[in-house]
Parts: sequence; C-alpha cells; structure tokens
Amino acid sequence: MQAQKAFRYMANSMALLVYLFLILPLLVVILFSFSERSFLQFPPTGFSLRWYQAAWESGLFLGPALRSFGLAIASTAVATALAVPAALAFRKLPDGRLRVALEFFMLSPLIVPGLIIGISLLYAFNRAQILDTFTALLAAHTVIAFPFMFRAVLTSVLGLRQALTDASEILGASPAYTLRHVVLPGLVPGIISGAIFSFIISLDQFTVSLFVTQSEQIVLPVAIYKYLFDVNDPVAAAVSTVLVVLGLLIAFVIDRLGWLRHLAGTGS
Repeated sequence: MQAQKAFRYMANSMALLVYLFLILPLLVVILFSFSERSFLQFPPTGFSLRWYQAAWESGLFLGPALRSFGLAIASTAVATALAVPAALAFRKLPDGRLRVALEFFMLSPLIVPGLIIGISLLYAFNRAQILDTFTALLAAHTVIAFPFMFRAVLTSVLGLRQALTDASEILGASPAYTLRHVVLPGLVPGIISGAIFSFIISLDQFTVSLFVTQSEQIVLPVAIYKYLFDVNDPVAAAVSTVLVVLGLLIAFVIDRLGWLRHLAGTGS
C-alpha cells in the first residue's frame, strides 16, 4: 500500500513538472507583454498595455491575422472535401500491401519534415508561377492539414456498421440518399475532430508558409517572425498573448458545448 502511494506521488510530481515545463515559457511571454520596459525583466516591474496599443496601431498584424483565420477555415474545408471520399474509398480496399502503401502515402506529410515540404512547394509553385498567392498558401496548408482530417474521418468510417448501409439499400434508398442520411451523419464526430486539429495546424503553420510567401500573402506566424527579426520589443509578445487567450476561449466553448466529450464517447 505504501509503495502504491509513493508511486502515485512520484507520478503526480512528474506530471506537474511536465506541465510546468510546458506552461512556464508561455507565462514568461504573457508577463513580458504587460511590461513597462522594452526588454525582459524578471520579476516584472509595473503594468502597461502600451505594447497592445502599439501592436494595434502598427497595422502589421491585423491583415495577416485575418488572412490566417480565413486560410485556416478554407484549408480545413478543402481537406474535409478531400478526406471524406478518400476515407470512404479506402474502406473498400482489401487488406494488403496496396492498402498499407496508400495509407502511408495519405499520412506522409506527418512524417516528412516541414522544411522539406516547404522547399518542395517553393520550387513547384515557382515553376507554376503562383508563388506568394493565396492559392499557393491554400494548397500548402491543405497538404499539411489533410493527414489530420483523413486520419480522423477514417476512424469514423471504419467504425460504421455495414448493416446500416445494407439495410438502407434493401429498403430502396438510392446511394445518394444513403450517403446523406446514413453515412455522413456517422462521420460527424470524425469530421469535427479532424476540423479542430486541421484548423489549429493551419493557423499555427509557420515553416511551410515562410517558403510559399514573400510579401503579398503573409500570414500571422510569418508576420510575427519578420517583426522579431527587425525589432526586439514586447509587441510580438502582446500579439502572442492575444492568440493564447483566443485559443483558450475556443477550447472553453468547445468544452462547454460537449464536443470533445462526445468525440471521446464520454458524453451523456
């Protein structure tokens, strides 16, 4: 009994250390954004919102932020439109090397480093003369987001009961009706979970975005990087803090709506 308590105490202590390791850098950025001085001082002295005002008045971040949110929504929608039919077709493949090879191909952007993907897309888009366009950004972010959407949707597809689609067809329903009213409702949990991951991945994507943009279609992570490259003050910390707060609000709303509990199968 004592050994179990000691083990539980050690496990909780290790978990706490991991949480602190992950959260402390974030807390430093947040504290830095409210600093009165233009350099990091710890413990901080004073409280100021001047850097938030400077970020707003600079006009350097609002456009990239709106572009990032629009791009995240668009790439998630395109990834969904591609992943759903791909997952449905994948389900019909027999087990074997072809199935394994295709699944590896679909998930390969998760394995290939973002640097390699960025350089490859840079050469491809430059040859196609679409570099530094929204089309290039959308294609690049779709490539990155697709594996997350495909994996989530495929999990829901493999969980579908074949008896439901067979019953629908036996009762005289057309394939289109069966797809809309039987298959797609069963894929909703996978689509929602995949959309959440795809949106976050696209919104936070830096490496690939840096390679496929130059000056016209800059997204928020690249705008923050370029600002830090030229200026070292808490303005970037203020913008990052706003993103953190926005992310926490989105997570809170998702939790209150019960989506994550529903996806995990623990909802009432």
